[in-house]
Amino acid sequence: MAHENDITYYRCLIILFTVTFASTEKATALLKWKATFQNKNNSLLASWTLSTDACRGWYGVICFNGRTNRLKITDAGVIGTLHDFTFSFLLFLEYVDLSMNQLSGIIPPTIGNLTNLVYLDMSINKISGKIPPQIGSLSKVETLVIFDNHVNGFIPVEIGKMKSLEVLDLQRNNLSGPIPINLGDLTELESLHLYSNQLSGPIPSELANLKNLFDLELCDNQLGRSIPITLGDLTQLKILYLYSNQLSGPISSELANLENLNDLHLFYNQLSGSIPASFGNLRNLHSLHLGDNKLSGSIPITIGDLTELKSVQFYLNQLSGPIPSELGNLKKLTYLDLSDNQLSGPIPISFGNLRNMRSLYLGTNKLSGSIPKEVAYMDNLVVLSISYNEFSGHLPERLCKGGKLENFKSFT
Repeated sequence: MAHENDITYYRCLIILFTVTFASTEKATALLKWKATFQNKNNSLLASWTLSTDACRGWYGVICFNGRTNRLKITDAGVIGTLHDFTFSFLLFLEYVDLSMNQLSGIIPPTIGNLTNLVYLDMSINKISGKIPPQIGSLSKVETLVIFDNHVNGFIPVEIGKMKSLEVLDLQRNNLSGPIPINLGDLTELESLHLYSNQLSGPIPSELANLKNLFDLELCDNQLGRSIPITLGDLTQLKILYLYSNQLSGPISSELANLENLNDLHLFYNQLSGSIPASFGNLRNLHSLHLGDNKLSGSIPITIGDLTELKSVQFYLNQLSGPIPSELGNLKKLTYLDLSDNQLSGPIPISFGNLRNMRSLYLGTNKLSGSIPKEVAYMDNLVVLSISYNEFSGHLPERLCKGGKLENFKSFT
């Protein structure tokens, strides 16, 4: 019996020694990294010393079973690089947040050693160079955030191997080249942010495989060709931002399948053809921005069915015909811009229903007739632009005396 107790005692000693040694080894690894910081007197990281227990007293360090499990030093004023971040000694890390510091230099290929990692945030730093292909080894990562850096080169195709990804955010970098088609393999993905880069080529039709996606933002790039009709299969989408690209061709009527969509922004492209009448199915839309394209034809009366709309922008197109009176059904509308088109006929009397309207732009069209007195009951109107049309008569007296208009352009 005593012999068995002795064995148990020595086993406990071995485990305790192993955990203590491992903890010390990890602490030494982090201290080696800290020693490379330009600001060695960082007050937040003053607790990082060998005289304190890394698992109990170090800022931003959380351990589990004596092993460093979480490292969160967001906005800690760190000025340095990741060159001496010894990834190979921190294999049990599951959560790393290095955001909002002044880290520069490259992402080391050894980052691929963190195979237990679930969360990685390096956003809002000065990291440069290419995203290493070894990042594809992080098969457990659910959130990968590297936005607001200076990362360049292509998006590595190896990211398509990160099958657990739910959030991928690479926005506001200097990434170029095409969007890898194998991003369509990330079937758990819910949010994809690639905007404000220099990406080119087509939008891959394979993105239609991302059935859980609710936020797709590819805007402010150099993407070309047409919008894939397969995007209409992403029925969970709430946000679709494709604006500020070089997209051409018609707007696919299949986008009307996105019945959960809240915001559809396609402005500042080279889209042509008509606005699909089927957009009347998008009953949850809050904003519909199609301005600065080459759209033609009339404004579909079905837009009047989108009663949740707050902002509509169709400016700088080639739209013609009358303004549908059905737009008067959009009682939540605060912003309407139909300027710089070829619209004709009168301002609908139904616009008097738009009591929440704050900004109304109808300038540079072929609108005619008198300004209906009902428009004067837009009590929240701050901006009214109706210049460069063919109106007759006078402005309604109540509108002139309201005193709330901050910006008014009339009959010029």
